[in-house]
Parts: sequence; C-alpha cells; structure tokens
Amino acid sequence: MNFIDTLKSVDLVLSTNEVPLVVGESGIGKTALAKKLAKENNWSLVVIDGNLLKEGEIGGLPTIESYTTTNSNGEKIEKKITVYAVHNKLREIDEEIAKGKSVLLFIDEINRCEHTVQQELMNLILNREINGYKLHDDVKILAAMNPSSKYGSDFDYQVVDMDAAQENRFVWLNMEPDYNQWLNWAMDSGIEQKVIEFISTFPEYLHRINEDDVRATPRSYERVSKSYKVYKEQKDSIPRNVFLNVIKGNVGKVIAEEFISFVESDCSPLISYEDVFSCETLSSSVIEKVKSESHTRLYLSAMNILKTLESNLKNDDNISENNINRFIEFLKLYPVDLMVGIMKDIKSNYINIYSKAIENEEFVELYFESYSMIRG
Repeated sequence: MNFIDTLKSVDLVLSTNEVPLVVGESGIGKTALAKKLAKENNWSLVVIDGNLLKEGEIGGLPTIESYTTTNSNGEKIEKKITVYAVHNKLREIDEEIAKGKSVLLFIDEINRCEHTVQQELMNLILNREINGYKLHDDVKILAAMNPSSKYGSDFDYQVVDMDAAQENRFVWLNMEPDYNQWLNWAMDSGIEQKVIEFISTFPEYLHRINEDDVRATPRSYERVSKSYKVYKEQKDSIPRNVFLNVIKGNVGKVIAEEFISFVESDCSPLISYEDVFSCETLSSSVIEKVKSESHTRLYLSAMNILKTLESNLKNDDNISENNINRFIEFLKLYPVDLMVGIMKDIKSNYINIYSKAIENEEFVELYFESYSMIRG
C-alpha cells in the first residue's frame, strides 16, 4: 500500500481497538505516518524506538519497598515488595493523559531489538501493561518494523522474528513507497525545489538499493534537501567536490553524480503562481515557456500553483471567478494526458478549488473533451 492508503488503514484498525503493525523498508516514512496520524486526530505522539532499548529498560529497574500488614493473629508485620521504576516514555504518556489528551504510542523497530526487549514490548503492546504499569484507555498503539527475509524480503535487515502466536495478534499492513505522494508531501514540507524536480524526473531513485553502496530512501532526500539548501547559500565557500561527497553519503555515488549534473544543467525556474496571475492576461512568455517545458516540470508548476490557489481560497472565499478562469486558460496549454491527470488531482486533493471549478462550465467541458480525446 502507498502512504495514504496505509494511513487510512491504520486509522480504521485503531478505531476497532486493535493494534496495526506497519511493515516497510527503512526510511520509507513510517514515522512520518505516525506524526501525520497524531496531528490529524489531535493526539499526543509518544515514540519508543525498540532498537535503542536495553534489556529491562522499558520495564523499569526493580527497587525494594517495605509495607506493613496484619497477620492472622492480628499482629502487625513488615513485608517487602518489588516495585519497578517507570520508564521516562511511560511517564510522558501519563503526563499527556493528565492534560486530558489522547495518546498515540508509536513503537518502532519492534523486530530490530534484542529478544528480551521484544518480549517486554510485546507485553506492553498486547497486554497493555508491564511490571505493574498499565496503559490508560485513551492510549492507542501503533507498531512498526522492517521486513524480514522470513516473509520474502530482499533486504538483509538484522531482525528478531516473532513467533506465530505473536504475529497473529497484529493487523499487518505492508507499506511501499509512492513517488507521487512523496512529491505532494515534499512540496508541503519545504523540500528544496530541485530535489523535488530530480525525483519527478527519476522516480526510480526515490527508493533504490545500490549494490555495495549507500541505499537511497525517501528519508535520504530530506537530508539531501538540507545539504543543498546550505550549499546554495554558501556556494562560494563550499567546494563542489565536498558537496558531492555529502550527497554520496546520503544516496550513493551513482545517484549523487546524477543529482549534481541535474542541478548544474537546469537552472531555469518553474512557472510560478505570480507568472500566471500577476498580469491582466496570460503573458506570451508563459505561453511559450509551457511549450518548451517537460511534462515533469509542467506537473510540478501546476501543483505549486494549485497549492497557492487553494491556500488563498481558504483565506478568502471571495476570490473572483477570474482566478479559476485564468487557471483553466493556463491548463489548456498543457498536453491533454497531463491536463486530465491534473484535473483528477484537483478533484481528489483541492477541495476549495474543485467546489468552484465544478460550477465553471468551461472547466467541466474541458474535462470531458480531454477525457474523450484520451479514450479515442
């Protein structure tokens, strides 16, 4: 499943009070999914990384306390009891609950920890208690792990497999990378434009196993974006080969060299919102630029413009019909297959624009005419 489908599936499973287990490669976006889910539901997010825990840590270290009780003869006697300290992550849950918040407990890397740690986490996940500590009813649990060769994965992760009984206690959800959804996420998350364009041009590089080299994952390109931003701002003081080495360390030698070449060979900016809407009419320079642009760059231009237009409509519902008409005029310049794809995106992802566009006769006619042309 892609990111959105996995997100919706997790939400459904949690609503039944079961525990979803998201299975996906390292860096694919499992933590981002947990963050988005918590944000959308206004839950506090607490993350436990199983890979970083040591034996006995999550259960707390034992201490001995004394208490007084009465025996069968009515005599007071002192007894000893073992009490376990509460791990700081469990205390963090209690603090959020005390504020009246619901909590999403995200337990990651559940199969990349020691077997004893895994058993402790299983107790917390499946029985909702550990060493006397009990999870509040307002705590929902989401678990995640990397694929195992036991289930046919080609990746060689060092994992500790669960037994069949434990496996059967989860709802398994397999998450896979989807470059279109990553592009939408990247545009909303401030990823550098050149990085977005690069993945649009080479979608196969988003998640790539490089033999005898660093793997490229969606997470890798977050780091590439940060490095590229610094490099742009300090280009005079950072040598090209230094920047190249940093990119190699994130995505491997082959992709790094491709990225550097891509950045250096294509410096013209995308068609922007201002280019389309700032003049009284659509300028001839924009019309000519559309004709010379690649499908990839045209798609990114449209997505950037739509995001700005959607935001403007949220803040001002009285934006004139002229804005919709101008965008339709701009969209008409696109290749027909790309135009239909963007119109479908508008219906799925841009509610405010679509509510106005569907009332626009020209938009409706354009869609059906374009769709008919594709169908032949």
